[in-house]
Amino acid sequence: MGKGGKDASGSSPITNVDMSPASTATTYTVSQVNECDHMTAKDYPKLVIFGDNVYDISSWISKHPGGETVLKQYSGRDITDAFRAYHSENGKAMKTLKSMRVGAVQRKISEEAPQHLHDFRELVKTAENAEFKTDYKHYYAIAIRLVSLLAVAIHLVVNKEDTFSHMLGAVSLGMFWQQSMFIGHDAGHCAVTHNRKLDTAIGWLIGNMCNGVGISWWSSTHNVHHCAVNSLECDPDIQHMPILAVTRKYFESVYSLYHNRQLKFDWLAKKFVSVQHYTFYPIMAVARVNLYAQTLIHCATVKMSKKQRVIEFATLGFYFAWYSTLVSMLPTAGEKWAFFFLSHAIGGIIHVQICLSHFSRDVFDGIPKNNEWIEMQLAGTMDIECPKYLDWFHGGLQFQVEHHLCPRLPRHKLRDFREEVIKPYAKKNGLKNFHSVGFFEANVQVWKTLKKAASQSVLSPAFSTENYI
Repeated sequence: MGKGGKDASGSSPITNVDMSPASTATTYTVSQVNECDHMTAKDYPKLVIFGDNVYDISSWISKHPGGETVLKQYSGRDITDAFRAYHSENGKAMKTLKSMRVGAVQRKISEEAPQHLHDFRELVKTAENAEFKTDYKHYYAIAIRLVSLLAVAIHLVVNKEDTFSHMLGAVSLGMFWQQSMFIGHDAGHCAVTHNRKLDTAIGWLIGNMCNGVGISWWSSTHNVHHCAVNSLECDPDIQHMPILAVTRKYFESVYSLYHNRQLKFDWLAKKFVSVQHYTFYPIMAVARVNLYAQTLIHCATVKMSKKQRVIEFATLGFYFAWYSTLVSMLPTAGEKWAFFFLSHAIGGIIHVQICLSHFSRDVFDGIPKNNEWIEMQLAGTMDIECPKYLDWFHGGLQFQVEHHLCPRLPRHKLRDFREEVIKPYAKKNGLKNFHSVGFFEANVQVWKTLKKAASQSVLSPAFSTENYI
């Protein structure tokens, strides 16, 4: 075995890792794989563990359709459960992974996966064969609802002359956005047709053309969120500095492994965070504007094929064209602005729904640990209790625990999956961190979380007098 010294950044040396082309007989310890993480020099291999084998994903990171970041964050780690959450055993991704095999892994007894994780992996296999099949009647009903909402919005703007009708049109359009984004979410997880090309096309239609939110941007950020849920440094869905902070840990100017920059907690962040429990809902009302900006920045700067970039910008252009045309039909500037803000505020309901299941949950430091997939998901998510007749309103986001454990499961099966599979599994294995509350209580918990961090920000040592000089 070769021996490596410190890399250019001065990090710990990587030892006992054979850098030559590996044979199938090569064996790696878990410690050796762990040393090949995202912090090591570029010329060292990025090794990961899947099952009982080790793979060198160095050449694949920049080509990964789901974005580079999630693979960089999982370099040096066991990716078994994160990979299976997104890919089937017999799909193209698995074939690609197998081609990168460089050897086997040798584990100590303490490094073996616990029994409840083995049980979960078997559970996923069973569910994949029996439950990962979409009942398209569910989507036919949704399609009728969406077409009706959009048609009503257009009719009220084009064919009515009074302000009340125009504002009612804004509400209808906002509900169209809120409801259609759920399909974009389903498609991004390949949970509609379970064919990645078809679901990507659905994502372009619903996300880009109907909502102005790029499916490419959404996938790159949402994949990381799922695979490192509520990680202080990794999860972009809780990294909202300088506007919001869900924990006082962000007052230490954390370095984001997603944004590749420091999330500075400066005087401006203090101003925003200190009142965030009051500004949260108003911010959510216009949060779509930020998604527009993030989408356009992503499409302009991220590495992608010329064809994909053209499709992204063309479909986004279609959205901005039809929405601008619709708004231009309103008679006065005042009505135009009122329509814009009201439609975005109603559409912003989904942003609140997304935050409810995570903001008040546990936040952990660092990158995900081996064999703690279940614990991470349970600690970072919670369900929203609601009667079945309101499932349409929540769009599957009320079953975040089940969704995070099995993101490719069709949303109309999440309720039964929760009661018949996940709850019995959690009870059998003594997993007590399964959390669920009602919609109102979830809002209260998020508000309290934000208020607590706001109060702590005032007392943060980051704001001594010398920092203002």
